[in-house]
Amino acid sequence: MRKPKASLYLRFRLPDGKQSPYCSAVYDSKSRMRPFWCLVKGAPEHHPEATYYKRLKREGKWGWESVGNDASTALSQSQATPLVTTTVAKSMQNMPTAKGGYRIDDEVAVYLSNVAKLSPKTHKAYKRSLELFRQSCQKTYVHQITKQDLQALDTFLIEDRNEDRTRHNRVQHVVTFLRNKEGRRLGPAIKDVSITVKYVEAPPEAYTRQELENLFRVSDEDERFLWRFFLGTGFRESEVSVAEVTGVNRDTRTIRVVEKPYFGFKPKDCEKRNIPISDALLSEIDARAKSASCSLVFGNNGRPDSHLLRRLKHVAFDGSLNCSKCMGNRGRQGGLMRRGPGLREVDSAPLPQEFRKRSPQPRRKCAQDTDVVRPLQP
Repeated sequence: MRKPKASLYLRFRLPDGKQSPYCSAVYDSKSRMRPFWCLVKGAPEHHPEATYYKRLKREGKWGWESVGNDASTALSQSQATPLVTTTVAKSMQNMPTAKGGYRIDDEVAVYLSNVAKLSPKTHKAYKRSLELFRQSCQKTYVHQITKQDLQALDTFLIEDRNEDRTRHNRVQHVVTFLRNKEGRRLGPAIKDVSITVKYVEAPPEAYTRQELENLFRVSDEDERFLWRFFLGTGFRESEVSVAEVTGVNRDTRTIRVVEKPYFGFKPKDCEKRNIPISDALLSEIDARAKSASCSLVFGNNGRPDSHLLRRLKHVAFDGSLNCSKCMGNRGRQGGLMRRGPGLREVDSAPLPQEFRKRSPQPRRKCAQDTDVVRPLQP
């Protein structure tokens, strides 16, 4: 169940001095509001001077209420709605029961409506895990679920060629749903139903100097700046995607990580912090800001670029830097299908010739110099 969008509109002054009609706010493909963008006669326009309004019903009549000129405040005020939607609540009122039981499908609907307040990735992961569980479990009520149903889910995931870590995560999502520790569904907690799916967790390894030089050598200047930003800040991918020039403090030489509701971003574990950056990286950010069209350091048409690590995989693949150990993506028949930019590791070992990308034209012009990795200053 998707989280409903807020009913936000904008009004602004027209060139003749009159007020514009109420224009609906613009959202991106991930349901994140684009600050001060609205639809004017069907076309998106940017009006930073506009005022936000929300539409609401009072005494049976629709009206308008101003929610100010700040995008994040307007969004938070407009989203003050119950976590469980009216449709789900009504369906639960007439829910048939057996010995006081709760239907699994109804509980899943309520649970996902409450999980929707978390990050989109978290909601998507729980939704997919519960969908797979319903494919492997045909029971009707929550209290009927046993450990054998979790074992059946694990077997179903093995047959679907899921890795051990993925199987562990899927099963734990269902266990979290059953235990209901946060009260996100209506039924009582099921605490004695759980299994353990073991997996081997490899420790994180830092890239060597030679591996970084190889990566920088096959990257263009824009990509090199991205790698230096990752190295110089230690940011997570989501933090880099929403990094803004306005978050840089040039006096203290730091960049801050804060909540940004207008991008749908919250720091992991509410970890708001200031990160020191080098003078060289600060100069690059300032130079980038002069030619940027928005406040984002790595924006994509005014929106955060959520595929920065995918760019790393593409650069590594095009530069023949993928490791020679991975089996690659497998097709339905189980055979080796291809080696592509979806491989996770980046290594200095070149790909075998038969697996290299066949293209008469390289995707980017590679650098010729060898000293491409700049030293990070404290």
